[in-house]
Amino acid sequence: MASPPPLDAATQQAIDWMVRLSSGRVQPGERQAFERWQAADPAHAQAWQRLQNTVGRPVGALRAVDSRQPGQTQQARQLLLQPRRRTALKGLAVVASAGVGLLLLDRWQPLGAVLADYSTGTGQRARFALPDGSTLVLNARSRVNLAFDEGLRRLRLLEGDIVVQVAADVQRPLVVSTAQADIRALGTQFAVEQLAERTQVRVLESRVELRSTSGESAVLGSGEAAQVDAAGLQRLAADQMPSTEWQRGWLVVQQRPLHEVIAQLQRYRHGLLRVSPEAAQIQVQGVFPLDDIERALTGLAETLPIRVQRFGSWLTRIDVR
Repeated sequence: MASPPPLDAATQQAIDWMVRLSSGRVQPGERQAFERWQAADPAHAQAWQRLQNTVGRPVGALRAVDSRQPGQTQQARQLLLQPRRRTALKGLAVVASAGVGLLLLDRWQPLGAVLADYSTGTGQRARFALPDGSTLVLNARSRVNLAFDEGLRRLRLLEGDIVVQVAADVQRPLVVSTAQADIRALGTQFAVEQLAERTQVRVLESRVELRSTSGESAVLGSGEAAQVDAAGLQRLAADQMPSTEWQRGWLVVQQRPLHEVIAQLQRYRHGLLRVSPEAAQIQVQGVFPLDDIERALTGLAETLPIRVQRFGSWLTRIDVR
């Protein structure tokens, strides 16, 4: 395979500007200097736009990796000129895989999403019409693969939350598979959440059959919920049920530890949210806006014994007061 062409001067300068403007340490006058650079030559504006269209702001994080692992940024620069976004994202995942660059890049655009059949990015919700007439709704940072054949309709939930409105098909049952369970539709509408070490299911209409990978099973009716984790299959009480209000832009919390609440808010914020061990187990109850994370964080700080510290746009730390 031929090596990529060397970067032109305008593109190299555009990358340097992206690094500086994304660092969180912008000096007085730098933004004005950037505007003057962009206006000085049409090639500058074109290089900046090409860079934004390819990967966007988070490539600046790769410069931090380069300071610890020399050569990483130069490899990223070569990848930036590749014409297809999918290729660029996959390549940047390799470049940044050793450290924080991958973490920050993934916060902007989930790297695994480019290989999923249906996916959403940070802060994005989406509704999809499936080939069989069913409807699939994805919460932010969710990924689903589809495998339909003549005998089965399977959705594999890799990450996040979904709500499925199932179209009737007596010849082909619909099954949602996660790392811990298979959920077979016996009716019309249900929600599934794939967390790091557990699956949660809530039936909104009719029934589902829930079967864990260890062989436990249960039939859940409308209004019922259950989860499957290392301890097995357990039905959930009303105050433990996963909420589906995220479809309308709200996070509804009933006595959950703060670290779980922050994990939900993290799906809607590009910058990193970090909770100290001392604050992680504080119990939270309330309703928080998903489309205004700053307001949600302010609400938490006003009602809980915590303080919220912001370090630029890329890191927010939550600790006890």
